[in-house]
Amino acid sequence: MSTENHNNSTVLEVPDALEDILNVSGDPGPEPALPPHVATFLGEQLQAYYAQLMSEPVPDRFVELLAQLDGKRSGQDGK
Repeated sequence: MSTENHNNSTVLEVPDALEDILNVSGDPGPEPALPPHVATFLGEQLQAYYAQLMSEPVPDRFVELLAQLDGKRSGQDGK
């Protein structure tokens, strides 16, 4: 499948199916490799971001929803 512009020339090739993305054996191709310094930098940035995220309080609405789910679950366990 391809996306075409108004001049009828191909702009972007889009695979029609998963088979078009996979190689002949059905396995995806090799993983793209990042230079080690880039991978290290990205890892450090992700760790810092998630550390900050995990230190934030859970929003009240999420706590309420979790309590509702726990209530429904405990009601099902008693059957």
